[in-house]
Amino acid sequence: MFVAFSEAQPSNRATKKTDIHQYLTIRLHGGLVIPHHPSMMYFIEDYSKGFEINYGRTVFSEDSWQSTFNYPEIGLGLYYGTFGNKNIYGAGLAFFPYINYNIYRSNRITLQNRVSMGLGYVNHPFDIDDNPYNSIFSSHLNIYIRLGLLFDYRINKNFSLSASGALTHLSNGATKKPNHGINTITTSIGTKYHFNSKNTPSVRKTKPELSHKREVLIGGNFGRSQSNRYNNQKYWNTSINIQHLWYLNKKRALGLGFDQFYTESIPFAWMEFANGELPEDLNSSYYWINGLYASYNVFLGKTTLYVNIGKYLHTKMKPPETIYPRIGIRHYLGNHLIANFSVKASFFRAEFLEFGLGYRFKYKQ
Repeated sequence: MFVAFSEAQPSNRATKKTDIHQYLTIRLHGGLVIPHHPSMMYFIEDYSKGFEINYGRTVFSEDSWQSTFNYPEIGLGLYYGTFGNKNIYGAGLAFFPYINYNIYRSNRITLQNRVSMGLGYVNHPFDIDDNPYNSIFSSHLNIYIRLGLLFDYRINKNFSLSASGALTHLSNGATKKPNHGINTITTSIGTKYHFNSKNTPSVRKTKPELSHKREVLIGGNFGRSQSNRYNNQKYWNTSINIQHLWYLNKKRALGLGFDQFYTESIPFAWMEFANGELPEDLNSSYYWINGLYASYNVFLGKTTLYVNIGKYLHTKMKPPETIYPRIGIRHYLGNHLIANFSVKASFFRAEFLEFGLGYRFKYKQ
């Protein structure tokens, strides 16, 4: 997926010198709101429109973790956009970090794929009196996720023309209902300013070393969520997970783990899949569920991006799906302590957000 790149006069000679390039990018967006819920079909009356400002930098150093990812662009972005109906869905603002992985790069052309996640704000959420038709947002604060494909063409020393296509998701992770969330598909045009007028340095991509490293992660998480729009009570959701990681190399690892959840919201959130009724013998035993999961982990220095796919082993109530996904970020606070943020979902519907701490045992180097 990642390839080496060169400047106008390429050189295969590797360098240990650190070279930092910085960029400022402005893009105008336009696209479609995906009506993934029947109620949205009646209210979407316009395109999604917006703009985006990014500040990014690329560190060219063969001693850095970026070298094994072909020197991606890492930065911060600010996004503003509308959602197809300003009177009901309003408009949103998002602030986010991002990473652009290089698919192809030459002295003029750059093709990248983007992963970004941050915090979003919407100005017109659901209100039973003032805005009862907004079933996609019920809180001002939301989680912002954007996946994109970017194309840049450098027209001179300081400027590139920029175009992109992206999928954006915005929701509050079920912390408050209703929360169908919103998905948009947009394209964009814009320009990128290069603070460094010189060409991209010819730094060789570093092949990640194979690793036989093994470690065990133990963590605890907590969060609160509203089970459905007809029940305003907030419930606690907690989990303890144990995971074993097998490192493939310094970039990636595979894992196998066990989840033990205690989720007070589960019976209320799942009751619509059980004939819309709560069990007559409802008690705390319904809050305990567990599962086995596999994980895929990507290491970005001290930060890890991961995706888990789990299978419920024990539930006292029928779940919407027997398979549950989780996407998250871990950050290592020193050699052993871990900070965690993740979204636990049921199929493509978020069930709750998780914040937590953990500890890792490195038993094989």
